[in-house]
Amino acid sequence: MHAVVGYRRGRSEPPTAERCESEEDLMVHGSCLCGGIRFEYARAVSEIYLCHCSLCRKNSGAASNAVVVVPEDTFNWLSGDELRQVYTKPTGWSATFCRTCGSPVPARMRGATAYGVPAGLLDDDPGARIGCHILVGSKAPWDEIGGSAPQFLEGLRTPKAGK
Repeated sequence: MHAVVGYRRGRSEPPTAERCESEEDLMVHGSCLCGGIRFEYARAVSEIYLCHCSLCRKNSGAASNAVVVVPEDTFNWLSGDELRQVYTKPTGWSATFCRTCGSPVPARMRGATAYGVPAGLLDDDPGARIGCHILVGSKAPWDEIGGSAPQFLEGLRTPKAGK
């Protein structure tokens, strides 16, 4: 894993120790579609995970759900806490979304001290790239996974699929 950080929108290059104007330069910002929910996180996140399970497909409306895992102690809500709505299935699986625009929004991960942050909400380049594809054993029949990132049939500790 390598350490990378996002940088403030409008910058052409990431900050260096010499050019660092403020702590904000080391923050990655994100927001929902309507802008009512805003958040930021610090620290380097080096990978984006793509989940291809049927629940994530339905939640994202796409072939997979792109998520950045962010340690809870580096994550900050900036606005819109009152706009977050949670839908929970009888199985315990849940999805958190903005009650105004319907965007999926960050949520605490079960059994972890981290947030799952939908990568599509990021307003800044986090510096992270696709790290792996998970649950490809249940991907949609029309989904053709490209790129060279590893693919796992189930979770990260399961055998790899054809790649």
